[in-house]
Amino acid sequence: MKKIYIPKRFKGRIGYQIFVDRFCRDGPEIPFVEGRRIKFWDDFIPDWQPDQDGEYRNEYYYCGNLEGITEKLDYFSELSINLLYLSPISKTNTNHHYDVGAQGEIDSYIGNWDNFSELCNKAHERDILIAVDLVFNHMGAKSEFFQRALAGDEKYRNWFEWDENGNPVYWYGFKDMPQCNKLDESYQEYVCKIVEKYISHGADCIRLDLGEILPKEILLKIKETARKINPEVLIVSEMWDFALFRNNPQIYDGQVDSVMNYPFSDAIIRWVRYGNYLHFNECIKNLSKYPSEVQDVLWNSIDTHDTPRALNMIAGKGMLEDPFKGHVWDIEGPWRKSNGFDTYAFRQWELENDYCLNDEAIKKLKLAVLIQYMSKGIPMIFYGTEVGISGNKDPFNRKPYPWGREIIGLKQFYARLGKIRIACKDILADGDMYTYANDKILEIVRRSEAGIIVVLLNRTNSSYEISANYPNSQVIFRIDGSTSKILQPYGAIVCRF
Repeated sequence: MKKIYIPKRFKGRIGYQIFVDRFCRDGPEIPFVEGRRIKFWDDFIPDWQPDQDGEYRNEYYYCGNLEGITEKLDYFSELSINLLYLSPISKTNTNHHYDVGAQGEIDSYIGNWDNFSELCNKAHERDILIAVDLVFNHMGAKSEFFQRALAGDEKYRNWFEWDENGNPVYWYGFKDMPQCNKLDESYQEYVCKIVEKYISHGADCIRLDLGEILPKEILLKIKETARKINPEVLIVSEMWDFALFRNNPQIYDGQVDSVMNYPFSDAIIRWVRYGNYLHFNECIKNLSKYPSEVQDVLWNSIDTHDTPRALNMIAGKGMLEDPFKGHVWDIEGPWRKSNGFDTYAFRQWELENDYCLNDEAIKKLKLAVLIQYMSKGIPMIFYGTEVGISGNKDPFNRKPYPWGREIIGLKQFYARLGKIRIACKDILADGDMYTYANDKILEIVRRSEAGIIVVLLNRTNSSYEISANYPNSQVIFRIDGSTSKILQPYGAIVCRF
């Protein structure tokens, strides 16, 4: 296996995923953009119904921006967060910005390059690193480049994929996202210029949208370009399955440094909710086959912009219990019909089952977060999960951050746990990890030369007597009054010795 280099500065960090349009707005008045519709920040109900022509565009903006993120740097420090992952910020026709238009320009609602540099500089003063989300698999159908290709410009026509009849190939059939030809040298040069621009303006990490299907040739050029400017840049690939699968060697030969650890997200949720320890154990077994350096910087989310919110997966209706039938968040099955997908009925169900906030759900969420924080890799919080945002899939999982309406007790839990993780960085950053799980109890052991941490969690609604003996240990964190002898219902302890 090829020897790989992973920047050590990312080990032991706590990450925070920001859907930029929905986090915070600060600064000047919102510029006028024809055709865009703005919602009031306190209007939390998504516009989920189809437009007059029957299309589900759901296109509206809350206008979160870079200045808003900069203004909240104290908030991140309060939670011990030291890695911010921004959703795409380039100029496009949507609020999510994954249908990229001109990636060299920042959307006017979000800000400009000066705002981005200021965010990076002020974040760096606090030892907070910035990750950006770049999209190179496809572009938006309304992008200048694709329009030129349709008009017959040979250079730009080579930037895209076409079928045997000369028609554009669209990613997953979405007519607003024509797929790019990642092997075209001219397109690769364009990609490298975009990477160079972001890194030159202060970005520390690149998350590659759909990175799991990007060819080796373009991945190596992206990494080479980034590392020439800053040798400590981290490259993270979006990957939904284990990196062992699909004969995908990305993390084994240095094409990328890390992946989004969706299999672990699924395993955490399934253990907390259903007690599926066999699935959890198999996940840990597979992850242990990754290079050890990669394991230390895996992005460990429990929810993202592409899944239901953690509260819904842990305690809501409709989740998929059987791991052999898909991820726990693969909930669309009942609405798949022989003649297509019943989007209206699905979204109506999402609306009716949107709210999922109660004492039991919060207790289970705390267990999931504790596993996330104590495991190998970088815990990645999806904005607002730390204050109780619930919701199923897009658009219900992308509500604006509820400033002034937070569940303070939950946020305080994240803050306390963040301090523990930072205080125990000497073990948690790169210490070995061992686990034992059954359908009721999970034990996590982290070990390094600096010491040992043992985590015990009880996912049931009954108390559980601990038979294990940890001499000379100190309980440094507990949930619901648990002790070194008894785990309370939905309780946990963290011991160090």
